Amino acid sequence: MVFRDKRGVEYDPVPLPTHEVTVAVAVDARIVRRTVTRKAVPVYAGTDGAELAEQPRGHRRHWSDRQWLAFEEHRRLEVELSRDDEPVAAVWVVKPHDPASTDSP
Repeated sequence: MVFRDKRGVEYDPVPLPTHEVTVAVAVDARIVRRTVTRKAVPVYAGTDGAELAEQPRGHRRHWSDRQWLAFEEHRRLEVELSRDDEPVAAVWVVKPHDPASTDSP
């Protein structure tokens, strides 16, 4: 990352000891640009609906008709299966423990 203060002076962060979490720059400096690029996810070419649902939304513009059909079928099946699930309930009974009231013979 590169920082710039109000006067326009740019600062490169100074590495600190490994136990420190921050970088040393001027107090009034702001981030100008990041030096780390984001890792691009390759466009998925298969037709597995579950895998297509995990892909970033921006990849949908590159999908073929077969991929769209697989994605819609997966979404429809997920909705149907979620409707069929019956609610599950659990009850926890917590009783206070009183050592004087133990049932011992």
